[in-house]
Amino acid sequence: MANRLDGKVAIVTGAASGMGKAIAMDFLKEGAKVLAVDINTDRLEELVEDVEDEELPVENLVTTKGNICSDEDCKAAVDLAVEKFGTLNVLSHNAGVIDDMTLIDEMTNEAWDKCIAVNLTGTMKICRAALQYFVPNEIPASMVLITSNGAFESATGGPAYCASKAGANAFMKSIAFEFGRKGIRCNSICPGPVLTNITDSAPVFNERGSEVHNKSGYNAHAWEWTGGIIAMPEDISPLAVYLASDESSFVNGASHVIDSGVCLSR
Repeated sequence: MANRLDGKVAIVTGAASGMGKAIAMDFLKEGAKVLAVDINTDRLEELVEDVEDEELPVENLVTTKGNICSDEDCKAAVDLAVEKFGTLNVLSHNAGVIDDMTLIDEMTNEAWDKCIAVNLTGTMKICRAALQYFVPNEIPASMVLITSNGAFESATGGPAYCASKAGANAFMKSIAFEFGRKGIRCNSICPGPVLTNITDSAPVFNERGSEVHNKSGYNAHAWEWTGGIIAMPEDISPLAVYLASDESSFVNGASHVIDSGVCLSR
């Protein structure tokens, strides 16, 4: 099926790499117009090059540097999408960071605050900015948030990361409840391990914390469930297309776990 996103204008955060980039590319393939937001301008340039290399409609892509922790940047992204494409009716929010697996008894305020600021407060800020356009303009819209299976299984990541993703998942349901009757849907995608650049945000893992987490049922047996294969961003992006499209018009407030079933392991 092609052109599933004709008429859609999307903001894609974290669009310069990983799942955000794969989603931006798939959105373009399906006919959407995309405002790609990322804090890394070099990788945004690589996104444009990849779009050109795949002969996708580069005129349907606008890139902008933006930090989702900034109120001003979030509003500016919404304003730019509307300025360039005339409207906005999809938000695909993917930007995030991880912690270094430090256990709670050694957690620093700084490490905690960073995860909460980006993964939870940043999620609120970009969603709020989008809603402040959708609601007064009575625009039916779809909001797709990348959270994590760590929202349900706190053994799968460090405590700050899992808490932030659980909070973001609950926040998704609040949006779905508050605005679903206005035609604004909000759903989450909750991946397991995916090969992305997110480890750039915590390049060195805490030894004590890693030992504890790697002995858990989830991490100790994950490879048995995945066949020794880690997911790629392109394994996740098709679900974002579905949730952004009108095909999912009856899907609201749902959390979709994509982890090859490893959440079942103990």
